[in-house]
Amino acid sequence: MESTAHVEEGNNESSKNVHRLARLEVKDKQYQDPFLLELKVNVHKQKVMAFELGEEGVLKYQGRLCVPKVDELQERIIEETHSSIHRGSIKMYRHLREVYWLSSMKRCTANFVAKCRNCQQVKVENKRPGGVA
Repeated sequence: MESTAHVEEGNNESSKNVHRLARLEVKDKQYQDPFLLELKVNVHKQKVMAFELGEEGVLKYQGRLCVPKVDELQERIIEETHSSIHRGSIKMYRHLREVYWLSSMKRCTANFVAKCRNCQQVKVENKRPGGVA
C-alpha cells in the first residue's frame, strides 16, 4: 500500500502540497461520507461559510483537506504520519492540521500516540534525576 500521508517536514510550502494520490483518495472518498456530503451541499447553498469547495469539488476547511470517515482513511493518515517520525501528539497534531481537517483530530491523534508502543518505550519520564534533592 502506498503512503497517503506523505508531507515533507520543515518545508511549509511542501506541507501544503499533499501527495497526489492522497488528494485523489480524499476527493473520491468524500462522496462516501454522509456528513461531508451534507457539508458540501450546505457550502454550495452558502449556508456554511467556514468550509469551501476547492478545485474539482474537494471540500476544504480553512484551506485544509477534509478527510472523510470511510475505509479507515483518517486512521491511515494518522498512522502513516506518526510512523514516519514518531513525534508526540501535540507536534503531530500541529503537523497534521497544516494539511488536513479531520473531525476530532486532536483526540484521535492523542489516542493514537498514547497507544504507540515505540513511543511509550522511549518516552522520557518527567522525574528528578536520582540523588538530587
